[in-house]
Amino acid sequence: MREVAELVVAPSEAGIASVLGPRFLEDLSRLVLRAPAGRRVDVGLSGGFVTQRLLPGLVGPSAVDWSRVRVWMVDERYVAAGDPLRNDDEAWTGFLRHCPGVELVRMPSADQYGADGLEEAAAAFARTWERLMGARSFDTALIGMGPDGHICSLFPHHRALDSPGPVVRVPDSPKPPPQRITISMAVMRSCRSLWLAAPGAAKAGAIAAALGGAPVEDYPVGAVLSPTARVYLDGPAARLVR
Repeated sequence: MREVAELVVAPSEAGIASVLGPRFLEDLSRLVLRAPAGRRVDVGLSGGFVTQRLLPGLVGPSAVDWSRVRVWMVDERYVAAGDPLRNDDEAWTGFLRHCPGVELVRMPSADQYGADGLEEAAAAFARTWERLMGARSFDTALIGMGPDGHICSLFPHHRALDSPGPVVRVPDSPKPPPQRITISMAVMRSCRSLWLAAPGAAKAGAIAAALGGAPVEDYPVGAVLSPTARVYLDGPAARLVR
């Protein structure tokens, strides 16, 4: 079984949000206090459960100095800015716009580079990453997982899993829409701290297999299940974990 820092089973999706959310903010506040003067803490966020259910419940006063936080989406659908499928808009509208001084680094959109401009868009974002991050990874990341065990836009048996660079273009995602930009597995497995929320019975098989040591190519989430990862499940998602 893969060793993780913490495995928490809540009774429901709402239970995950009510426990994980405040703990994540407490940890983020500590990271900000410990960060070198003049440097923002870099946070990776996914879409899905994180932006739709977890973050909106955290709107309100917190101990986090958001002016020292920089947020990145760990993947993005390559569609036009403002499209309902965009993760960044969902994160901003549901939570980040309520965080004074926070910086959100958005991945390029299809209206910037055109429907056929995915390669150029990914290259531009890779340059942004290099300028702001260099060889570093996220100080912390809060992500979800798909029923097939994918994280970010890194899907089972997809060639993007093995990309050595920090930013990967995905022209053929098995989940629509097909065109995406994603942070690489190399970056994700190097996160200093990672929080994973995986609610729902549909995810039970994948999370149990990944925790049990199944190959990463079968269940990509296994790559980030390490002693720096905290995993939060609800009862249905945890039913096969031994």
